[in-house]
Amino acid sequence: MPLREDQHSELSTIARELMLARSRKGERITENTVIRLAVDLVIRHPELLIGDTEEELRTNMFSRFDLLLARERELLAGGAKDEPWEGK
Repeated sequence: MPLREDQHSELSTIARELMLARSRKGERITENTVIRLAVDLVIRHPELLIGDTEEELRTNMFSRFDLLLARERELLAGGAKDEPWEGK
């Protein structure tokens, strides 16, 4: 199935921004580069894919990423006040 127009547009923007931000000007970064990285992420972490439809898979994957990123931001900011694993 082909990419949606919004996906193609965002991929182009991301690839262009990555190209401009490179510190070494060697290998080109293209839309396909970004797609391959996303596929590698899913292959490496299939546990992120939970659901029966594309929408459920997307929603659950993004929810999990949001939780992981929020936790990372907490840790970088000095840690959370109440750690869930401390068994209160």
